[in-house]
Amino acid sequence: MKNLKQILLGKKMKQEFSIKDGIMTVDESSCDGCGLCIDTCPQSAISMITLSADDVKNLSFKGRLKVRIKGNQKAMINPDVCTSCGLCIKQCHAFAVHTVETQKQTFSSYGKEELVA
Repeated sequence: MKNLKQILLGKKMKQEFSIKDGIMTVDESSCDGCGLCIDTCPQSAISMITLSADDVKNLSFKGRLKVRIKGNQKAMINPDVCTSCGLCIKQCHAFAVHTVETQKQTFSSYGKEELVA
């Protein structure tokens, strides 16, 4: 029988990959700063940032607790470099990486497309 983490990961992956036009983002409250996603990213789109004291105050209780235990290093994904391949989602044991759906808006007066989160 599959263990619970495998079942949860399977459900999460199905949900995440059902989003067609999306960008990857990191939930700072869930990220524990382990850095596994950085090593996994083939585009080098992920880097670590250090949260300021003000940033930590704005986190949820869970996020502040993780900072206290694990430190204030968090992963950040550069959407300009990220190809949304999903490898970071598979690697993240804290389930902190998510796909956020985007919409393309066309501005008829300019004829340009812009991504809106």
